[in-house]
Amino acid sequence: MRNQMRIFFDAVSENEAFARLVAAGFFAQLNPTIAEITDVKTAVSEAVTNAIIHGYEGKGGTVELFCAYDENRLQIE
Repeated sequence: MRNQMRIFFDAVSENEAFARLVAAGFFAQLNPTIAEITDVKTAVSEAVTNAIIHGYEGKGGTVELFCAYDENRLQIE
């Protein structure tokens, strides 16, 4: 991978917006279209929300967000 980042944050619903913006900001380095940025933000929002609601069931914990890219691929975990 050409560039990558990893963040950890508390599994609370307020951090969903934070994760969405961090991923979009990281991806912005590739000069994506508005539609592509929207797609990334939506995917991250849904994944983080699902992790918080279904993975932690309101009991707290830590969510990890990993983003990476190279010339042909964006990876988000």
